[in-house]
Amino acid sequence: MLALWLVHAYVAALAWAGVVALASWPLYRRFSLILPGRTRRWAPEIFILLVTTLFLAPLVYAIAAIGHEAALLAGALSEAQSKGLPPPEWLSRIPFAGKTLLAWWGRVLSTPGGFTEWFRQINQGPVLGWIKLFGFEMVHRSIMFAITLVALYFLYRDGNALSLRILSLVQRVLGQPGKQHASRTVATIRGTVNGLVVVGLAEGLLLGISYAFAGISSPALWGALTGLLSVVPFGMPALYGGVALVLFVQGQTTAALLILVWGTLVMLVSDHIVRPLLIGDSVELPLLWIILGILGGIENFGLLGLFLGPVIMASMVALWHEWTNVRDHSV
Repeated sequence: MLALWLVHAYVAALAWAGVVALASWPLYRRFSLILPGRTRRWAPEIFILLVTTLFLAPLVYAIAAIGHEAALLAGALSEAQSKGLPPPEWLSRIPFAGKTLLAWWGRVLSTPGGFTEWFRQINQGPVLGWIKLFGFEMVHRSIMFAITLVALYFLYRDGNALSLRILSLVQRVLGQPGKQHASRTVATIRGTVNGLVVVGLAEGLLLGISYAFAGISSPALWGALTGLLSVVPFGMPALYGGVALVLFVQGQTTAALLILVWGTLVMLVSDHIVRPLLIGDSVELPLLWIILGILGGIENFGLLGLFLGPVIMASMVALWHEWTNVRDHSV
């Protein structure tokens, strides 16, 4: 118990490492088998390098794209400071806030020197506090990510021996059914990863293509954000709905409607057909418990709850069926 208390701040990082290791273990085993002779002993190092690249490459691309957009914004603000910028035609068409934003633009951005004067008048204390908090959060997340990678390396390296010890412990605690519960837990995690991550990537790709056809700047970045938010309830419609709203106020009504209809169609098919089938077929879990597990997991454990929620619900349903001798999984 003392050891658990010492590492409690890093339990989330260790849990993430466990989820990734369980989900990617079959792929890692196939990868290690195709390596020639002596190179096979370096399989954990090579595979962890590939996993790190897989995680960091989209992040680096996103940072580069955001940096490019920030440079354009800085240039526009510099021009507004020296010469003033006329308001875009679509600004007044924004629902509810159009007139207010138009007046603010004319006072701050259309008037040379107006932005500097406006910035002096605002309370900069909260802004500096947010920047400092963001910096601390980034450092914390980076440390947790590094711990996750280190733990993941050791799980790949010692996974076989560790799995035997865990299985022995589970059987000692739960008896003979422990092996079935352990197998069901692994199947649940892998099914959840397939249902959330793989479908999320597909959603991001499909919406990214629609963003490109609509002429959205950096469609790959927005597609990646759509795929990332697709694993969060109501995250995906909020993003593509916002994109459609921007296109609508800019006068591109057809493009806005196409993105809205296409995004809704992709979301309905993936969230209500493809994803539940992938998760449910892997864990034999009814759709209601899948939805409750995902929502309850997010509410209680954050993003990690996307995977822990279905695992907990699958274990609960399995124990219920075992204790009541019910084998019909349709209830």
